Amino acid sequence: MRTFFAAACALVLAGYGAAAHAQQTTFPAPKFRGGNTDWQVVLSTRQTDLSVVYRLRVPQAADPLSSGLRHGGAAAGGYELTGTIGVEKTSVTVKIAPVPLGGVCKIDNGLMGDAYGRFAYSIDVIPEKSKPLSTKADHKPWPAKWSGCGNFTLD
Repeated sequence: MRTFFAAACALVLAGYGAAAHAQQTTFPAPKFRGGNTDWQVVLSTRQTDLSVVYRLRVPQAADPLSSGLRHGGAAAGGYELTGTIGVEKTSVTVKIAPVPLGGVCKIDNGLMGDAYGRFAYSIDVIPEKSKPLSTKADHKPWPAKWSGCGNFTLD
């Protein structure tokens, strides 16, 4: 009887732990690495305040872009972050969603994984429609979005 009670308590506590993780608003790992064949992003968690910063390489900009991001609302298991991009400080939204059970996330060249394993998440980086400030701006006009795949990593 005691064994049954202990097992039932363990299941209840595990359920509470899983529910707490689903409501978690911070990343489950120090970094998220993702992208596609023509763009890459690394989202890093600052350990001091658990804020998130991005480093984004896209064909529309000669130099990598970086800035801070704020957590927003997202579906269970996913993440939505908002911030700015480029010299114009254009609004940008980053959406990360888990790949459905049995599904796959492929990048444009057909790969379904990288050095960090099979892609477990899809990612969309969606800049607000904008044009560069001038011909001297640091980038070409942004596309509607960059889509790809990625994983949370420990390094």
